[in-house]
Amino acid sequence: MTQAEDRLLSVALTAAVEAGDHFRVRIGALKDVKTKSSPADLVTNVDPECEALIWQRVHANFPEHTLLGEEQISPGAAASVAATAKAAAADHLWIVDPLDGTTNFVHHMPLSVVSIAYACRGVVQMGVVFDPYHDELFFALKGQGAYCTNRHQAVAWSAHGLPQAAELLSHGEADGAQLHTLPGRNIQSSATQEIRQAIVASGFPARGQRARERTEVGLQVAARARHLRALGAAALHLAWVASGRIDGFWEYDLNVWDVAAGMLLVQEAGGQAAALGGGAYSLQVRDVRVAGTADLAAELDGALLM
Repeated sequence: MTQAEDRLLSVALTAAVEAGDHFRVRIGALKDVKTKSSPADLVTNVDPECEALIWQRVHANFPEHTLLGEEQISPGAAASVAATAKAAAADHLWIVDPLDGTTNFVHHMPLSVVSIAYACRGVVQMGVVFDPYHDELFFALKGQGAYCTNRHQAVAWSAHGLPQAAELLSHGEADGAQLHTLPGRNIQSSATQEIRQAIVASGFPARGQRARERTEVGLQVAARARHLRALGAAALHLAWVASGRIDGFWEYDLNVWDVAAGMLLVQEAGGQAAALGGGAYSLQVRDVRVAGTADLAAELDGALLM
């Protein structure tokens, strides 16, 4: 790991913990809930608060970097596509969903995560997904594998290269033995080869064009699988594919901040992460498919393409 990567990861881990802690303690509190592009697209006052925490941390350390965050962009797919196209080629781009799974959050379901990715000229180099309710922090660096750690280990590790992270530690918590290697354990995607043996996941009902048809096709695929899961947070689905808990996942019309970090997690965990149909993933891709193995990925592509 280079010194630059060390610093980037330290900032991302610390920012993810700060944002996740912020919404975790507010899940049962009264919130100002509004709709955005549709009745199913919710936002609360907590979402922008979390994004502001992340941006403050990033800007304090990298004032020249660009942020592409959900709360900055007008609602709707068209605005997201335009903002992504404008920012994708930036030399230093942070892609942030401060609270993925807002509907879960509003309904007091502990299935929301922070998603932070860093991209250089359109290529994702680092991804972090933090589930504060279960104290699981997933992260990956391009070419260096995928990992799962917890809040304490991540903050302790980050404190060696980012003194501000020490603010999050209670006195005497930092363990110097943890500060010289990446925190946590390596994760790997599953070895499942066929849909009939797989636990698959998606977002239902499907969104975007041909939503009804896509939902029907997805349910047909789910009927062939061992089980179906729909957690309501794309970044969490992706982290769970990376860690081998879910074998395959697909979803349509997702924004870049929903998937950029998680797609790298799956790739670095040995899985297959691509555009639906098998095309290469890029920041502009909105229909995604991931799987633990190439065989399962190919079977999902064949079953889902209409």
